[in-house]
Amino acid sequence: MSKTATQRSLAILLSHDMLSYITKTTDGETVSYSDVYDYSVDFTNLNKTEIEIEHELRSNLTLLQEYDFVHICFLSTTINVVPNQFLHRPLADLLAISNYNPIQLAIDCPLESEDASIVYNIHYPLKDILLSLPNLQNARLYHSGKFLIDYGKINSKEDEIYINLMHQKLEVCILHKGDFIFYNLFETKTKEDFLFYILYTLNQLNISPNNVSLFAFGDLLNSPEYYETLKKYIRNVSFNNDDKQLGQYFTLYKLFECELFQEH
Repeated sequence: MSKTATQRSLAILLSHDMLSYITKTTDGETVSYSDVYDYSVDFTNLNKTEIEIEHELRSNLTLLQEYDFVHICFLSTTINVVPNQFLHRPLADLLAISNYNPIQLAIDCPLESEDASIVYNIHYPLKDILLSLPNLQNARLYHSGKFLIDYGKINSKEDEIYINLMHQKLEVCILHKGDFIFYNLFETKTKEDFLFYILYTLNQLNISPNNVSLFAFGDLLNSPEYYETLKKYIRNVSFNNDDKQLGQYFTLYKLFECELFQEH
C-alpha cells in the first residue's frame, strides 16, 4: 500500500501596502503550519508601497517555491456585493455603479452562503507581478470578505456583527436574525476610526449596540486599547483567543479550506 504524497500549500493575504502568508504541509493525516509572516509598509506614499511589495514578492524565497495549492486573498477596499443574477454584466460596470474610479482590474469572488458574489478591484501593479511569477500564475484568487460573510452566515441566529482587523483595515459584516445585510472594508488609522465605522454602521442599520453580539478576529486580539474602547459601547463582545485558526489569522487559515472545492 503506497503512502499518500506530501502536499504543500501557500496562503497569501495581499493589498497594495501589506503582505502576509502562511504555509501548510499535509503528510497523510498529519497537518502542520508555518508561522505567519507579516510585512507591511507606510501607505502614505502609494508609489513606495507598491515598489516595496513588488520587491518582497519577487525576492522572498518562501513565495518563490513550488506548491501543490496556492491561494491569494486580496484586501481590496473597492468592492461591491452583487447578486449573481447581475454577473452577466461587465464586472467593471458593477463596481462603477458604486462610484468607484478608476477600475483597473475587476474580479468576482462567489459566496458560498449567499446567491451573490463580491466584485472587487485589483491594482494593476499587483496583477502584473503575480502574472510574472511562474509559481503564482495558477493561484486561486479570493476577496477576504468571502470568508467573514460565509462564516457569519453559517453561525448567525440573531443580530450579529463580525469584525476582522488586519493591518489597519477593518472588515465589518452584519447579519440581522440570520440574514446577511451588510459587508464593507474600511481603512482605519486610529482606534477612534475603528470605533466610528462600527457604531456608524450599526446606527445606519438601526441595530442597537446593547443588543447585538459582536465576534472579533484579527489584530484586535492583540490590541487591548481597541478592545477596551469597543467594550465601552458594545455589551456582547466575543473572541477566539484559544483557536489560532479562528483568531488573529482567521482569513489566512480559512484560505486552506478552499482546497476542498474544485471551483476557484
